Amino acid sequence: MKKKNKLISFTLVFFLLVQTSAQANIKEELINKFSKINSLSFNFSQKIGDEVEFGSCFIKYPLLMKCEYPKKKKYVITNGKKFAIVKKRYKKIYLYPLKKTPLFYLLNKDNILDVIKNYNPIFTSNLIQYKLIDNSSNILNIFFDKKTLDLVGWKTIDAYSNEVNFLIRDLKTNIKINNKFFKIPKEEDL
Repeated sequence: MKKKNKLISFTLVFFLLVQTSAQANIKEELINKFSKINSLSFNFSQKIGDEVEFGSCFIKYPLLMKCEYPKKKKYVITNGKKFAIVKKRYKKIYLYPLKKTPLFYLLNKDNILDVIKNYNPIFTSNLIQYKLIDNSSNILNIFFDKKTLDLVGWKTIDAYSNEVNFLIRDLKTNIKINNKFFKIPKEEDL
């Protein structure tokens, strides 16, 4: 009986060591891959409540983003300080401080690298998930593909307490994007 308990204990410890080592390797690979990324381009689907929207998005680190929603004739844009929702159909722009949104954390590559280095990931069959709460109590879940280590999406809560699921498709990295692309227009120019 003692030999059987020792064998089970040894097997369990060995399994945990192998598992921990594999996770550490994935973490290092993820850090190496993500630290080399300066910009992203992708198509997306975004689900807020029961509504699903589609579009394309460009991110340039740090803090620049522009996502277009063609069917809604709107886009969102961040210029490093402000978060703008531009509704071309109504010729209206709604401005918010970027720092107050979960995107502020997501659009700073150093923040994401810090999360990867210092938080324990949650592994599922095909995803690596990091969950964090920022200084403004925003909850942000970041998802990476387990095989490719690509960023595949995020989940957060919007200003109206709705869950927002953002899924990335057709990801391209390190494309050249001029900073002028992220300029927030004036309403009279819409």
